[in-house]
Amino acid sequence: MTNNSKFLTKDFAAGEILFSQGDVGDYVFIIINGSVDVCKETNGNKEIVARLATGDILGEMAVLTDEPRCASCIAAELTRVIMVKDRTLRLALLNNDLPILKPLTSQLILRFKEAVQQATYYRRKFKNLEKEIAALKNKLQQNERPDNS
Repeated sequence: MTNNSKFLTKDFAAGEILFSQGDVGDYVFIIINGSVDVCKETNGNKEIVARLATGDILGEMAVLTDEPRCASCIAAELTRVIMVKDRTLRLALLNNDLPILKPLTSQLILRFKEAVQQATYYRRKFKNLEKEIAALKNKLQQNERPDNS
């Protein structure tokens, strides 16, 4: 691991955890080479939701929002990352003087667009389900026989 005042460079072996869901966000990670699986645990079930690779940035949301990590990140293979301390990132945002800002902004915009696309997809799916339920309900009502007892 190499260290200077603003960055750490660290290698993670395959299967090694970069950070866990629920952890405090104290670093932003930039993948120099290798790949990382993003895993979410819900109701005891662990699911890989994404694989990030060279050039990708991870861990930024927890640092920027001061919320706990929303997922775990595990090296899928030998992976080298640059770790940017949360304080360094905040100072860079204030002073606009860190090369990570442009790719970080691009990454955030991409994640926002993906979230909007997912929300739109699920909104359409929900509306289609509502229509199907209404049609089934109507069909059931038409097939009901009045009780003539």
